Amino acid sequence: MSLKQKHIVVIMFSSIIITGVLLFTLVGYRAYMQWKKGSFAVRYRNSIYRLTAELFRKNITISNVSVKIGDEGMLWGIPILEGSIHNDTKKTITSILIEVSFIEPDGVVLYNDWFYPLGEKYSDGPGVFSRTSGTKNILLPGEGLSFRRAIRNCSEDIVKKLGTMQSFAKGDAEDKIRLIHSISGLSVS
Repeated sequence: MSLKQKHIVVIMFSSIIITGVLLFTLVGYRAYMQWKKGSFAVRYRNSIYRLTAELFRKNITISNVSVKIGDEGMLWGIPILEGSIHNDTKKTITSILIEVSFIEPDGVVLYNDWFYPLGEKYSDGPGVFSRTSGTKNILLPGEGLSFRRAIRNCSEDIVKKLGTMQSFAKGDAEDKIRLIHSISGLSVS
């Protein structure tokens, strides 16, 4: 039995399609595995960052934390968080992440934010493929640092409540909101 011209074209076309699907499947699988490996590395690094914060939390002092409403220039009407950090560990702190929350007396969280008082976090490579990360400044053992952070995404309601807390009359006790802060992440060397 001989092959006709049409059969040869169908066989070639089918073979090209099957080969293409196989190649795309292998390339896709390879890309997925690379992404999965990078994703796992990021999750692992973040868990170490949180675990280190738990281990050293008692040896890092955050004090004089207060919120005031900006009254000049670009910060007018914006809440400003101020405070200081002191490193009581024997390690150099390369990155620290602080979580700040405003909470009503009944426990409802009004606002939640995280920031790096040593400077914004950076990495040495793009996205999930970076190997090291840290911040622009470090905090040596026994050193302290003052920080100031503008809270730009606060709602008008929170700004008003913070303003009444600072005013001479001090507002009603039922309107007061609490400021809660904690260390959420830490890198040491």
